[in-house]
Amino acid sequence: MHRSTGRKLILGVMAKYWASGQVKTRLGATIGMPQAADVHRAFCQHLATQLAAVAEERSFVITPRDRQADFAALLPEGWGIRFQGEGELGCRMKAWFMQATESDVDAVLIGADCPLLEAAVVDRAGELLGEHDVVLGPAIDGGYYLIGLRGPWRNVYQGLMEQMPWSSDSVFDLTCLRAEQAGLRVATLPPMEDVDTITELQHLVNQLKQCGGETRYPSLYRTVEQAVSQRGMA
Repeated sequence: MHRSTGRKLILGVMAKYWASGQVKTRLGATIGMPQAADVHRAFCQHLATQLAAVAEERSFVITPRDRQADFAALLPEGWGIRFQGEGELGCRMKAWFMQATESDVDAVLIGADCPLLEAAVVDRAGELLGEHDVVLGPAIDGGYYLIGLRGPWRNVYQGLMEQMPWSSDSVFDLTCLRAEQAGLRVATLPPMEDVDTITELQHLVNQLKQCGGETRYPSLYRTVEQAVSQRGMA
């Protein structure tokens, strides 16, 4: 059981397979689609390593299903694999939360766009779910990098995911507004930057340099530094 509340925490990481032209296409338009796919793969691998001891249960929630073996080869011991459902993002998120949350089980869902997300942030989300219904990690671009729900699933949570203008700069604010209107208790985490553009990738390289990432995370650093150097060459 997790935290002093005796509640269990489940972590999910939603991720697509790193096929060229299918992931990080905005970044790929600048540095080339194969390089952008390499960046996505590096993000997935880094998060899997850094979060390998967080929560009581953790899974990559993947698509497409026929790439299960590729993810299994990438993930360290202790990770499970689940499959994304059908439909737009909100439908797939809802399906995962409905399966994950129970009366004494809380769930946190993240994507793979913030590779420097640390275990302490997920742990903090779990702690906050002891006293709140919803936890959000705001992204600088107006979305969010993390959403946590206190179990069990309630129909009132549906409004946080249905008919949401995904990929817009209003997702975080609209989610908070809908949660407030539904009478849900919301907590927020420190903001982080999603990495979807060359500018954001350069910011990541700078962050890695500042925190000694060249030696602490050599594989991640090597991949993103090489990708940044591709700017203007695609």
